[in-house]
Amino acid sequence: MITNNTQAFQVMIRYFLILISISFFAQNVSGQTDSVVSDRSFVQLDSAKIDSSDVIESSQDNKVDSLRYFSDELSFVSYLITNEQYSYATFLLNRLEEQSKSASAEQHDSITYMRGWIHYFDQEFTNAIGILSQVSNDFAIGVQARFYQSICNVYLEDYEKAKIQLSIIQLDSGTQLWELRMLQYASISLLERNYDDFDSLSGYFSKKHFEFATEEKSMTTYHQELSTYKRKSPWIAGFMSALFPGIGKLYAGYRGTPLGTMYMTLPLAAVAVEAALIAGLLSPPFFILGGIFGIFYIGNIWGSALSVYSIKKEIYDEIDRNILFDMHIPLRRVFWQ
Repeated sequence: MITNNTQAFQVMIRYFLILISISFFAQNVSGQTDSVVSDRSFVQLDSAKIDSSDVIESSQDNKVDSLRYFSDELSFVSYLITNEQYSYATFLLNRLEEQSKSASAEQHDSITYMRGWIHYFDQEFTNAIGILSQVSNDFAIGVQARFYQSICNVYLEDYEKAKIQLSIIQLDSGTQLWELRMLQYASISLLERNYDDFDSLSGYFSKKHFEFATEEKSMTTYHQELSTYKRKSPWIAGFMSALFPGIGKLYAGYRGTPLGTMYMTLPLAAVAVEAALIAGLLSPPFFILGGIFGIFYIGNIWGSALSVYSIKKEIYDEIDRNILFDMHIPLRRVFWQ
């Protein structure tokens, strides 16, 4: 009996020890599992942090690359325009326009400006004005756009709008661009034949900026030629051609045409006189030849009277073309550097 109780007690102790061992083992396994899960969570969190940082840096790198891409492409487009490769430049600008969502605001303005620039060089001034007006005044490119808008209006002979475009440009007094604007103002006053305004505006010509010092001197010369030009009298021109065909045009200022008039009119006069001497004043040959001579003779007188107006217009038109050219060249030198 005592032996059986002892054996039962030993079995109970064994089971108790086994339960304690199992419980201890289970706790160790649970702790290790929690540690592993915690380590995994930490690794995942740290990985997430690293991935987020990489994404931000990658996004910034992509933005820098995009801005650099547009900058390089716009430089190449400018090169094409300055070399008069307008069709290729237009093709690239259209492609950049489609991709302009990733461009900066300044680069977007540059794309618009260059499109207007091409229309200007193609002498499509109305289209150029419409496109250039879309360029904002927030960046330096806006100043260039206003200058080119102004000269486009000058070519269209809308001088008031040209002056308005110049007036909205914010410039510091005495700077290069400020003096360039004064040159444009003065040139417009010459085209308007407003010599008093030119006298006041030309006082700002310093002639120290090599980009347009020559043009400032030229404008002063044009002013002198325009203001001192005296139109010849049409009455005197007509009277002189009545005395001798062609002399009136020589008086007006033409050099080659008087000889042509002489060669046409004088032989007809000689033939008409010969017909009168041979066939008589009432003969058909004299009427025909005398009539032809009379038409040329009267036309010679009338043409000589009108020639004083036509030569004035030719002189003024030539000076105006020179003024426009000398307005364009400074913009090219200043803004193409």
